[in-house]
Amino acid sequence: MRMKTTTLSILTLLFSMVLIAWKSPVLKGASTNELENTASTQTTAKSLIYHKVNDYDLWKKAFDEFQPVRESSGELSYEVGLLEDKPNTVYVLSTWKSKDHYNKFKETSVLKDKMNEAGVSEAPTFLYLNQLEGSKYLENKITGVIYHEVEDYDKWKRVFDDFERTRKEFKEVSYEVGTINGSTKWIYVMNQWDSLEDYKTFVEDAKLKEAMNRAGVIGKPVFLVFNPKEKG
Repeated sequence: MRMKTTTLSILTLLFSMVLIAWKSPVLKGASTNELENTASTQTTAKSLIYHKVNDYDLWKKAFDEFQPVRESSGELSYEVGLLEDKPNTVYVLSTWKSKDHYNKFKETSVLKDKMNEAGVSEAPTFLYLNQLEGSKYLENKITGVIYHEVEDYDKWKRVFDDFERTRKEFKEVSYEVGTINGSTKWIYVMNQWDSLEDYKTFVEDAKLKEAMNRAGVIGKPVFLVFNPKEKG
C-alpha cells in the first residue's frame, strides 16, 4: 500500500512539472531581460504625434474636449507638451489597447476635423513606436528621441550596443530602442537624462556623429526633446 502511494505521488509530481513547463514556455537562448522586453513589446502599443499649432491654449482646449473620443478609440494613457527648440510644436505620446486601435484612430475624419478646429498649422507627423528593448522609463527626467533611417538594423544595433559605455559617460540614465511604423529601416532611440545640458552635450559631440556614420544611418537624423505639460 505504501509503495502504491509513493508511486502515485511521483507520478503526480511529474505530471505537475509537465503542466508548468507547458504553460510557461522559455525562448531558447533568451536572457531574463530579453524575456521581460519581449513581454512588454507584445502588450504595449505606443505612438508619438507632433505638429505645429497656431496657439497652444486653443489646441489644448480642443485636445481636452476630444478625450472621450480618444478613450473610446482605445487610448490608455497620454503625455502632452511642447518640443524644446521648436516653437509652437506640440507632441502627444500615447499608449493604446493595440496597434489596430491606433491605426483606426489616426485615419478617422473626426481626428482631422478636430485638428483643423484646434489650429494645427502643418501636416502632423505620426510615428508608431514598436519597442524592441530598453530600460525602465523614469519620471521627472529629460526625454529625447532620435529617429532616422538605417541601411541595416542588425548593423546599426551592433554599433549602438558598442556605444553603450560612451552613452553612460555622457550621463544617460535610461534608453529605449525600437522601429517606426512597422519598418526595420526606420529606428528610434528614446534616451533620458538628468538635465537638458547633459542631453545637449551628448547630441552635439562628434562621437555621436561618428558612431552614426559607422552604423549606416541614412540622411539627417531627427532630434526631439520633450517638455511635458500634462500626463493622463
